[in-house]
Amino acid sequence: MIPSHEVARAINYHRDDALVVSTSAALRDWHQVSQRRDLDIDLTDCMDRAPAVGLGLSLAQPNRRILVLDCDATLRTDLASLATIGEAAPSNFVHFVLEDADHTSTDGVPIRGLDKVDFEGVARSAGYAHACRFDNLEELLIGMEDIMRRPGPILVAVKVVPDSESARFPERTMADGWAEVRRALAADI
Repeated sequence: MIPSHEVARAINYHRDDALVVSTSAALRDWHQVSQRRDLDIDLTDCMDRAPAVGLGLSLAQPNRRILVLDCDATLRTDLASLATIGEAAPSNFVHFVLEDADHTSTDGVPIRGLDKVDFEGVARSAGYAHACRFDNLEELLIGMEDIMRRPGPILVAVKVVPDSESARFPERTMADGWAEVRRALAADI
């Protein structure tokens, strides 16, 4: 298992100018390490919609990498999104699913059957171009270069243990975050 903040750091290191959609527990770690908050979409009020928002962005911004930082508990509520993404086949889409080993996002209460969901297998069956799994930090760090240069859609399942310190959600509102991203994208034109 990998400390969740280390996963966020690894993604941030390889992100370049990618748009990042993050939600739930992944957002708590992400906003603390992101060096491009002007390209971050924080989903705090619609947590299970990260894959759909990421797909929309990947279709609207085909020349920019889109990274979705998702959690197992939220993705499980909309597994059908994997099929929609697989069908659309956006080559710029990378979907990170943080599998919470301690069930911290649900206050330590396991969700029945969640530990049996093979997100990697479901993604492959749904048409993702590539899917992989990591539970070792060194292997993740080595694999990130390959992940970021492959055409997508790609699903990366990562077994994490949340940090002992409970990180907080970012202070900015979703509307403020979207406005900041729109300004950053308009400046790139």
